[in-house]
Amino acid sequence: MKPRPKDVIKQAACAFDAELHTRAYSTTHADSAQLDRLLSFLPTKDNQVLLDLATGAGYVAMELAHRYPQASVVGLDIAEGAIAKNIELAEQMKLRNIRFSVFDGITLPFEADRFSAVFCRYGLHHFPLLHTTLAEIDRTLQKTGKVIIADAVKSGRDDSDFINKFQHLKRDGHVRMYTKGELVRIFKRYGLLLEEVFESSLTFTRASTDEYEQLISTTCTPALAAYDLSTANGFIQLTLPIFNGVFVRQSA
Repeated sequence: MKPRPKDVIKQAACAFDAELHTRAYSTTHADSAQLDRLLSFLPTKDNQVLLDLATGAGYVAMELAHRYPQASVVGLDIAEGAIAKNIELAEQMKLRNIRFSVFDGITLPFEADRFSAVFCRYGLHHFPLLHTTLAEIDRTLQKTGKVIIADAVKSGRDDSDFINKFQHLKRDGHVRMYTKGELVRIFKRYGLLLEEVFESSLTFTRASTDEYEQLISTTCTPALAAYDLSTANGFIQLTLPIFNGVFVRQSA
């Protein structure tokens, strides 16, 4: 039975509250070169209103607030504990142009045409109703606004859908990793066309379990090689391809 969206969101919120502000998570997910390039796509102008959707530990949002002091930055996430920690850290850093809020993981609690740009880094594969959320992004984005995303994607060599099966075993609210082509087509349905793109990667290690070992043993070698999977000393290491894209309105 397919899990209900509310159950997926609850599972994800619990998992991320526990790990978003840990050193291990920060070390794995930080990428200053990637962040610099993502932020370089933002036009330099005053009075921008910027949304960091699925802000997590505030990695993107706080950097936006720091680099663009004349902008208003909103960081949105489902993880209440992480949001509370973000608020505390922003106060310590004296970032006066940022606010963090909790949302339901599906709809955006903002009026239409609110944002100059929407960022979403490593969050798309957790949205249980991605099409609804994209419709919400489209609704709240200004006519000349940009959507700037970074997300892990399924390799074109992964014919067995290994990566999604693997990620589901962690039980952290994972929904689906799409291929690059699938993401571009989904965004196009909402009038958002790919303007800029670059690729990066994310390598992470996870403790092995019987479930992981069973999955790996029954997966063909090309699918495993697509993620440079290796095992040693009770741990599994994978490298995920990251699709970084800038989308603009078709009519812009």
